[in-house]
Amino acid sequence: MDFIKAQALGNDFVIIDAINLSQPLPELSKKLADRHYGIGCDQVIFIMEEKVRFFNADGSEAEACGNGSRCVAKYLMDQRNAESITLSTLGGDLFAKRANNGEITITLQKPTWEVLGPSQFPNIDCLFAVSVSVGNPHLVFFVDDILSVQHMGEELEHHPLFPNRVNVGFADVVSRSKVNLQVWERGVGLTLACGSGACAAAVAGSVTGLTDNNVCVVQPGGELFIELDATGGLCMTGPAEIVFRGRIIL
Repeated sequence: MDFIKAQALGNDFVIIDAINLSQPLPELSKKLADRHYGIGCDQVIFIMEEKVRFFNADGSEAEACGNGSRCVAKYLMDQRNAESITLSTLGGDLFAKRANNGEITITLQKPTWEVLGPSQFPNIDCLFAVSVSVGNPHLVFFVDDILSVQHMGEELEHHPLFPNRVNVGFADVVSRSKVNLQVWERGVGLTLACGSGACAAAVAGSVTGLTDNNVCVVQPGGELFIELDATGGLCMTGPAEIVFRGRIIL
């Protein structure tokens, strides 16, 4: 099987052209994502004609993936010598284009959110807890010390408020235009970066009044720039890199 290895801020992906693929995708994804017995990645992405499907390292399917979408968009635009493309995902259609600096800008679905009471999460000391959907579900906590709470991601992923599990972000507001973030990704664990998590953190910061509408989200793997417009539109800009191509015998 031919594959493409890609990364965005250290969040890494195996991309497969799955048009003629007949194997069960959850089991195949677990094999490919294994860093010891497979290729190794946070998520496996299948390009299936007009749709893009995302599978986590544990074989579960995700509705969307911000960093992965930028990598797929770059790959397809390079193939087609195009400056823009629309990706169809379970979380909705995503419009992608090349930014002036060579990075990729993705326009996401309009987010929805709910500010939750801290009393619903008695084990974590936070200023705000916000549930955000940007095509996939996120739970964002604004805390004073990310390192002291990031180990709680696995427990919070399975919180009873989210029967289908949830991505968990721990955010520290540096200024009205800058936020530090660590994300525990559903079905993956702590990652170097999460594109949709950065979008969720920006939305959560805006609706709680902690940040402006345009914000730089800093994660262990690097920076993403998130823009919220007056109509609720959401754009994410950041790098995407095709690392190498290969072939694996299954």
